[in-house]
Order: sequence, then structure tokens, then C-alpha cells
Amino acid sequence: MAAHTASVRPAEIERLTRELPSFSATRLASGMQSVTSTVMARGAVVITRHEQPSMVLMSVERYLKLEQAAEPNLEALTHRFDDMFARMQGDAAAQAMADAFAMTPDELGEAAVTQAARR
Repeated sequence: MAAHTASVRPAEIERLTRELPSFSATRLASGMQSVTSTVMARGAVVITRHEQPSMVLMSVERYLKLEQAAEPNLEALTHRFDDMFARMQGDAAAQAMADAFAMTPDELGEAAVTQAARR
């Protein structure tokens, strides 16, 4: 699989890699121990190719934190859904829906504008 940074804007690459130490691919190949020590001390380094960022080498700890941050908290989402569903099942929600369906288009528009202004 070929790694490409072409789909990422240069400004975004610069922002994301600004704080990371940088090593050329040649230095990586010839000095892996030094690069590894820097990764372990700093969490990640940028590997450059022809003086352009081409990849990030990171510690397993940092990688796991990124993976965990990307995973949704299904338990929290389930609780939010259950709470919202319960609110929708009550008498007040049923009455609010009946009221909304009984409104004229003008009344419904005014109610929508009022609700939007509250947020």
C-alpha cells in the first residue's frame, strides 16, 4: 500500500507536525536507535523524504491513545439514546406532537423560529 500525503493540504501537514522532531529517511535507516530513543522520549517523530514530511513514527502508547480517541463510547451513546427515547414516550411528548400537528403552517414556523432562538 502506497502512503500519500497528497490529499492532505500542506498547511494541515505543517500544523500537525510542527511540534514533532524530524528525521530524514536516510537518517532513520542509518540511526534507528537514536530515532527510537527520540520517539520514546517525545511520543512521535516526523520522517521526511526529500525534505518533505512523509510519515510519522510514533510510540505504541501514543498510537493506542489515538485509536481510543477515535472509537465512539458506545455505552455513553446508548445512555443518551435511551434517555432521549424515554423523553419521547411520555405524555408531555405525545401532547407536544399532537399540538404541533394541529398548528397552522404560520404557527409552526413561529414555533420553529422561537425554538431556534433559544439555542
